[in-house]
Amino acid sequence: MEPAVLLKSPQPPADFEAFWRAAIAETEAAPVVFERVHLPHDDHPTHRVFRLRWRGVDGGGREGWYAVPHALAAPAPAVLYLPGYGVSTVPINENTKFTQLITFSINLHGYAVEPNVPYSPELGYFTRGIESPHTYVYRRLVQECLLAMRVLAAQPEVDSTRLAAAGLSQGGGLAVMMGAWCRLTRYVVAELPALSYWEYLLSRAAWRYPIKEFADYMQTKGVSPETLLQVLQYYDAVNHAPYVRVPVQLSLALKDPGIRPPVVFSLYDALRVPKRLLIYEDLGHDWHPEMRARLEEWVLRF
Repeated sequence: MEPAVLLKSPQPPADFEAFWRAAIAETEAAPVVFERVHLPHDDHPTHRVFRLRWRGVDGGGREGWYAVPHALAAPAPAVLYLPGYGVSTVPINENTKFTQLITFSINLHGYAVEPNVPYSPELGYFTRGIESPHTYVYRRLVQECLLAMRVLAAQPEVDSTRLAAAGLSQGGGLAVMMGAWCRLTRYVVAELPALSYWEYLLSRAAWRYPIKEFADYMQTKGVSPETLLQVLQYYDAVNHAPYVRVPVQLSLALKDPGIRPPVVFSLYDALRVPKRLLIYEDLGHDWHPEMRARLEEWVLRF
């Protein structure tokens, strides 16, 4: 029998807020530079789809799928859909196209590609720059999300007062951080959220990638989990939760091998805003057909 697992309470480093305020100020100083490209083969029968490209915080090119329902009157609410772990984009499909919301599904690393690039350890980045919170890759990724929301707000079809941040796994954890630090975000939907309760994730035997990237790094570099946690505390959604100021919907899959109940319950308990938790009893770490409808319902209810 496995021992009981304590839920995590927020334990941010002493300079946590100052660290993120500085990252936000740096991002807000970056110009919003974008272009829209329409390729007819990207369209869906119900949606007109653009490649929306912008200049990232590091000056590199970024791109996402921007989908506008034909039947939707402008200005309309919109969702910034944040990708799971990897170097690709969530395309516009049955999980990311909505009837009453515009979707901007982005690639945090480069241009939107289809078919997506499959994960491999060689393309992993969980430990990139992890020697310091200032160099850790997720600092840039959070900044990229903040900048992408400004790009979304600038689109003529969008009601910039009704913007949601959403995503599954990595995207869910990033969405929670957007609820804390992005002034444009009004709603959050975090499906099976990762980037949370790192102590629990690193204390379990890592048999599979991408979490095994941490074990490989510790073995190669000769560092302990405690050393990594000194940086990861800045990027733990539980520590961001007290700063979230907008309604949050979370989901949990009981057969998820990676994002286990203590991870999601800890995050849910730490939130101090209107919140809802959906539990999918027979789901693993994957999409569920109800997620699209529940996301749209959550955004439109407020």
